[in-house]
Amino acid sequence: MRKQILLAACLAALALIAGVFYAARTVLSHSFASIEADEARQSTERVRQALQADLHQLDVATEDNALWDDLYEFVQGGRPDFPEHSFSRRSLDNIHVDVVWVFDNAGRTVIQLTVDHSPAGGVKPLSPATLASLQSYASLLATPDGPAVPTLQLLRVPEGALAVAVRRVFRNSPEGEGVGTLVFGRYLHTGLIERLEQTSQSPVRATLLDEHGRPALSVSPAVGDWLASLGRGSPDLLVQTGDPATLRSHALLRDIEGRPLVVLSTTVSRAALQVGKRTITWVVAALLCGFALVVALLVSLLNRSWRNRAAAQRQWLDHQRKMSRLARRDALTGLPNRLHLQRLLPRLLARAARDGTRVALLNLDLDHFKNVNDSLGHGIGDRLLAAVAHRLRSSVAAHDVVVRMGGDEFVVVATLLPDSVVVDSIAERIRGALAVPLDIDGVTLSVVPSIGISVYPEDGSDPEQLLKHADIALYTAKDRGRGNHQFYTPEMNARLRERVGLERALRQALDNNELFVEYQPCFDLQTMRTVGLEALIRWRTADGTYIPPSRFIPIAEQSNLIVEIGDYVLRRVCEQLSEWQRERLPLVPVSVNISVRQFEKTPLASVVSSLAQELGIDASLLHFEITESAAMQNSQQQLGSLQALRNLGSRILIDDFGTGYSSLSYLKHLPIDTLKIDRAFVRDMASDANDAAIVRAIVGVAKSLGLMLVAEGIESAEQLDCLRKLGCECGQGFFVSPAVSAEACRTMLWQLRGPRAPLETPKLRLLNPVN
Repeated sequence: MRKQILLAACLAALALIAGVFYAARTVLSHSFASIEADEARQSTERVRQALQADLHQLDVATEDNALWDDLYEFVQGGRPDFPEHSFSRRSLDNIHVDVVWVFDNAGRTVIQLTVDHSPAGGVKPLSPATLASLQSYASLLATPDGPAVPTLQLLRVPEGALAVAVRRVFRNSPEGEGVGTLVFGRYLHTGLIERLEQTSQSPVRATLLDEHGRPALSVSPAVGDWLASLGRGSPDLLVQTGDPATLRSHALLRDIEGRPLVVLSTTVSRAALQVGKRTITWVVAALLCGFALVVALLVSLLNRSWRNRAAAQRQWLDHQRKMSRLARRDALTGLPNRLHLQRLLPRLLARAARDGTRVALLNLDLDHFKNVNDSLGHGIGDRLLAAVAHRLRSSVAAHDVVVRMGGDEFVVVATLLPDSVVVDSIAERIRGALAVPLDIDGVTLSVVPSIGISVYPEDGSDPEQLLKHADIALYTAKDRGRGNHQFYTPEMNARLRERVGLERALRQALDNNELFVEYQPCFDLQTMRTVGLEALIRWRTADGTYIPPSRFIPIAEQSNLIVEIGDYVLRRVCEQLSEWQRERLPLVPVSVNISVRQFEKTPLASVVSSLAQELGIDASLLHFEITESAAMQNSQQQLGSLQALRNLGSRILIDDFGTGYSSLSYLKHLPIDTLKIDRAFVRDMASDANDAAIVRAIVGVAKSLGLMLVAEGIESAEQLDCLRKLGCECGQGFFVSPAVSAEACRTMLWQLRGPRAPLETPKLRLLNPVN
């Protein structure tokens, strides 16, 4: 009995398992048919999405080019060279544009270009038939007073199906009245189909339909019947499941007038689905639990495949966005570049004009940044620029724009300003942020910016004018000692024009021999005997106008003319010494002022040696003066040049001593012979105990280091007497003798041949030449 019950139970279980098996098999069969149909529809949908994504880029490019001042002016009749420079084959290929058509508000075509079947690297006009087809759609694409039609539209042209994006042409923002319509088009040809296949990860085929909806290529009977029934209410999507190996789906695309135009077809392999079906069937027969597990695994695999395809599409879109961003970004700092500023600034100004706010341009330049590259290398310089860019970005408001123009020049565009008063605090905040030292690879560096500022609308109404005025203000900030900020004023423009004119005149003065040399004697303060001369450059124009050195020397230093002037003075002094030597006059050393740029550009020792040999003079008669700040640079090239000059017998003098930052330990290593006390200390030493103490200290320094001492700017008998008491050896100044001509020096040198009266001053001696 128990065996019968157990057998019946087993038979019932077997029957139940068999029933469940056959029921599951039946359900799975229907389920797999539904899955296959869904997969086919999803494949078609992926192709549609890929097409939308590709043509979205076309719409973005159309919108970007429609808001372009150059195109606006061309449509209105200006800039005749605009199409050639702006719609080149390379630029159109970069944005995958095959057709460019622009027509004005009157419907006249002003630009019509295509890259299809054009010569390599070029473009050509549209064929008459294609242009006529486009013109037939003009009323549907845009209206004179309305916006552009929706982004994606398909047109029928002789070459096939053309996807177009349409935008109205405005000056720099989509406000106001447009002057025409811009149409960008892409053919649904091989290039676009390949991109769709890469994006959707499915094979894609495009079949063009004729005017009557018939396919241009051969299709299967099922597709032909479907196309024939479209007018009788059939859907625009067809899924074919009859092929045991593949699933086929077909989607109809209509043109702008709603007529059938193109059939997009794609296929999905059924191999994976068939394997899954057989596997599940065997698992259900063995164990229903295994069936559930395999189904879950299959769903997981399908879901993962979908995610991978979606990720690939997102990656492609991210790549497109990255390429667009890189074109407008500085590669080193990540900041917007000059191109981005040129396109953004007109929009910011238009918004400020609409809202009644101010826009300020702060043009920054890092003072002496070249020294960082020269001394530490360009790698350190690049990292310093990146750190400065980060400081700038963090020191301004989020809605402000920081741009790297190139090199060490940056522009901060401050927006939404209620008035121009707040710009001063912005500049101070930027300077304060950059004043904090930066640690670059273990090297502590400090940067000091010079800032020029222009404000809209007070200083200009267009971007070019504002940038120009900010640059002029920056030039003024540098001219006023660097490390400050200056607001643009109209007077700056006048001063700049005057400066440029003076520089031009100075160049002409070198060619026209308007420059000449005067000599200021240097005296032994105890005996009042001439012990040397200082050569000083002078400029008198052709009309007799005297230009003081304080006006033209700074210009010469900034324009590199100082090198030519220095070479001229050196040769002129050597020629004068040679002339005096031929006249058998007693000679004294002549000191020549040397600029830092002359050290960098001219091999002084070689030049002096050549001039001495050419003119037959002793090089020891030439002394050279360099400023204290120049001596402190301590470059190997400069120290080598100074030592080479001393080896020739020349002597080195430190000019303006006491105004720089030198120290006793540093002076000990310099190859120098004489210190010249700056006139700023001599001027008030007779009445100011502090200046007298400084001069006394300098005298002590010179004696402790075995250096000669010369006081500059002696203007009174009190100063002369004070210097004598302090032990200063030599001096020069207007009180003892002003700078005089070479002829007056000749008379003075003649007087050195014989005795002179003890109370006779050098000034009187120069005014009373010996017969």
